[in-house]
Amino acid sequence: METLVLISGYMCNEKMWHKQLKKKYKVVIPDLTKGKSIDEFSANTLKSLPDTFSILGFSMGGFVALNIAINYPKRVNNLILVGTNARTVSKKRRILLKKSLLELNNKNYIERFSMSSFENYFAKINQNKKNYLRLIKTMVEDCGIKCLKRQTNAILERPKLINKLSNIKSRCLIISGSQDKLSTKEMNIELHHHIKNSKLLFITKSGHFVMLEQSKKFNKEITNWLN
Repeated sequence: METLVLISGYMCNEKMWHKQLKKKYKVVIPDLTKGKSIDEFSANTLKSLPDTFSILGFSMGGFVALNIAINYPKRVNNLILVGTNARTVSKKRRILLKKSLLELNNKNYIERFSMSSFENYFAKINQNKKNYLRLIKTMVEDCGIKCLKRQTNAILERPKLINKLSNIKSRCLIISGSQDKLSTKEMNIELHHHIKNSKLLFITKSGHFVMLEQSKKFNKEITNWLN
């Protein structure tokens, strides 16, 4: 059975994947709560994997997936990128992230980070679904304030990878929600342009968390592409 690595996003964990592909593949979900950089997250992830595997990276997890696919091209059979990009952090987002490091503390981080994520990560038509907000809060609480600081710094310090995308040898599926504010249409087209054997797919009625907002469509597209 094919090993499929599902790499979670910023302040997310295995709970975001509760609807995903577990019956069809041997699923591995790495723990990204430890480590201080994308390189460390990648090294920790590789320790638990077989010689070859397929990998799906979401958002910050996409930075990890790209890092692995670029540096260990012979080990990656298939690469799936969801809601991510190959750029360094933008000036606007850098300011917001640095501000959050100063303002968030053990008493306020769950509510403030979760509400900000909920409003920015989900399409407007899905922002009345409070189960999504509850899930975000649960994952943020599970990860903890120390993880928040480590992952934020890892995002702030991540390198630009656009010029290294040609090193990727595996075929690649790039997925984005049509209303994703974080991983823009331009960013996804850029990935598609630089990764040779890639397919680009936009899923409608979805924001950043396309695997939750359009789970049936998301699973179907990935299953069809992998088979």
